[in-house]
Amino acid sequence: MSDRHLVIGCCAALEDLPVLEATAGLDYIELPVAKSLIGTAGEFDRHLVRMRRSTLPARAANVFVPATLKVVGPEARPDEFAEYAATALDRACRIGVALVVFGSGASRMVPNGFSRDRALEEFEGAVRLASALASARGVTLAIEPLHSEETNLINTVAEAAAFVRDRRLDGVRVVADIWHMEREGEQLEVLDDVGDLVAHAHVAADDRRAPGQASDRIEDFLRHLRESGYSGACSIECKWIDLAHELPSAVARVRQAAAVTGWARA
Repeated sequence: MSDRHLVIGCCAALEDLPVLEATAGLDYIELPVAKSLIGTAGEFDRHLVRMRRSTLPARAANVFVPATLKVVGPEARPDEFAEYAATALDRACRIGVALVVFGSGASRMVPNGFSRDRALEEFEGAVRLASALASARGVTLAIEPLHSEETNLINTVAEAAAFVRDRRLDGVRVVADIWHMEREGEQLEVLDDVGDLVAHAHVAADDRRAPGQASDRIEDFLRHLRESGYSGACSIECKWIDLAHELPSAVARVRQAAAVTGWARA
């Protein structure tokens, strides 16, 4: 049954790396682009040195675009976004990131009175540009659906998959995040039909607590992913009360769920 492997990571800042490195069963860190890859050249060089010394790779990165850099609406700045994306993806490649998550709900929020169709076209343009830059550097770009309190553009996995397919965004993939799916009321069965597009996953417990600190449906989530043909990584993305205390049990909880649903340890 365990013919497919699942690597498990944690969304965390670079300063949290010592805690992650000391936690058994963790395979990688998922860094925030805006805080870990964007800054002066000197700051990035220090981050690069730290990651190269780490026992954990930076397999993925999220928080791609800051809230102040709009990609849709009258305040969108395509030229500035292009420059920003090129720098971010250059550095992602250098630090070893294989996949960048394009969530960034505030940057893609459609202002009141602005055409939704136009906003979708603008977002498509931003995604195409970022994907081309990512692909040239051996990095995959994946759109993350966010629940409707965080953005009003692409809130479900089904919407994200349709957006990628209908607009023929070759090479662009989708992130499945159980917390956003549940907040939006999206059924996990949706995952059964998007195994070819999902390239990354996020998990958390109820109320976005750390796994192991509240009830969750992680087994159901991982089972649907596995049965859809998914093969990749799963990051814990939650609100930590005490990272050092909660992380070991969170990793153990996700490992347990993965084992129960037939995943092999990478």
